[in-house]
Amino acid sequence: MIKLAKGELHIILAACILALLIISLFWVTNRGGTPEYTLKPPAPINRTLTMTETSNPEDSEKTPANPLILEQSTITNHGLAKLSGPADVKALVFGGAVAESQGATHKEDLGWHALVSKALLDKYPGNFQWLFKTTENATINAISAYAPEATQDTDLIILCLGRNDWATVTTDDFKHKYEELLVELNVRSPDANIFLVVEPPVKNVANNNKSFPYRQVIIELGKKHQLPVIDQWTAFINDPTPLAGLLADGVDPNDKGYQVFAAEVVEAFEKYLMGEC
Repeated sequence: MIKLAKGELHIILAACILALLIISLFWVTNRGGTPEYTLKPPAPINRTLTMTETSNPEDSEKTPANPLILEQSTITNHGLAKLSGPADVKALVFGGAVAESQGATHKEDLGWHALVSKALLDKYPGNFQWLFKTTENATINAISAYAPEATQDTDLIILCLGRNDWATVTTDDFKHKYEELLVELNVRSPDANIFLVVEPPVKNVANNNKSFPYRQVIIELGKKHQLPVIDQWTAFINDPTPLAGLLADGVDPNDKGYQVFAAEVVEAFEKYLMGEC
C-alpha cells in the first residue's frame, strides 16, 4: 500500500508541474497586454435640471411686454357729459314764453337757463352755450319748423312745449307730431341729449284741464323713447309757495317760479351725469 501511495504522489506532483508550466507559458505570452475585459466606472449622474423654453433665463430676458397693458385711450365726451371737461355744451332750446324766461325781471341773470349755468358752474369745469328757438305761443306745429336748427355739433336739446296745443291739435295729432320731431332731432344731432319738459300749470283751472292730457302724452313718449322728462307741472304744484306766488301774470313764472324751474333742470342734469336716468 505504501508503494501505491508513492505512485499516486508522483502523479500528483507531475500534474502540478505541468500546470505550472502551462501558467508560466500563458504569462510569458501575454505579459504587458491589456486585459480584454475591464470594469468601467458608472457614468456620473447628471444632477442639472433640464430647463424648458418657458423657464430658460435667456429667453425670459427676451419676453415681450404684456400685450394686455395698453396705452390709455383718449375718451371724448359727447352731449351733456361735456360739462365734465373744460368744454362748452351747445344747448338748443325749443319752446315758447316759458322756455325763454318771459316773466323774469331780468332773464339774462334770473331766467332759468342763467340759474342753471350758475348752479352747475360751481360743480363742473364745462359751461353752456345757449341757443333759443322760440315763439310767443309755441305749439308743436311751430316748433317742428325749427328742427333744422339742430346740427351734428349740438350737444343738448330741450323741448319745452305742450300747454298751448290743446287749441290747435288733438292729443293723437300732438303725439304723432311730437314723436316725428324726436326722430328728426335724433337724426340731425345723433350725439345730443334730449330732455323733455312738461310746462308748469297756469292759474286758469279750465285751461289746465285742457292742457293736462298733453302733459300725459309727453310723459308717455319719454318712457317709450327712454328720454328724461322734467315735470315742471308737478314741481310747481308741490312747491310750498302757492301757485299764484310762482307766476308773474298768472301764466308765465316769475323770479321765484324760475328758481323752482331751474332747480328741476339742475336735478335732472345731475341725475343724468351720475347715470341715474
